[in-house]
Amino acid sequence: MKLKLPIIAILLITAANINAAHHEEDEKLAAQGLISSEVFDLAGEMDLYVEKYASCGASKGDKHMHPYGTLVYMLDGQSDTNVSGEFQSVTKDEYYFEPSGWVHGGEDNAPKVSDDQCRVSLVIRVGKKGEAPTVFVK
Repeated sequence: MKLKLPIIAILLITAANINAAHHEEDEKLAAQGLISSEVFDLAGEMDLYVEKYASCGASKGDKHMHPYGTLVYMLDGQSDTNVSGEFQSVTKDEYYFEPSGWVHGGEDNAPKVSDDQCRVSLVIRVGKKGEAPTVFVK
């Protein structure tokens, strides 16, 4: 009995660590700093997502796309987008539109951003009922 308890404890700890490592590997992030998210029904067929984000420093999002277009409005600070093919700064009270299917995130050539450069944005997008509004790509 004395030997069984430590072995069971070791097995449980190992299983928990394997599960945690697997979960972290599968978890993708399109953008960091989600403050709030609301989903509104659009005639039972689509959902309207309204999300607020706040973060500082370089963006750390994984490569992804949205099946339907996304509007990003800068509430404060500055962000960079390459939706036009070249990186452009977007500042407070400006916005940009991400077209449907545009793959972005995880760009190696993104402009340098200091850790104290912060931004707050409002993101508005739609998605079909039952489908994810963000799709991660390799």
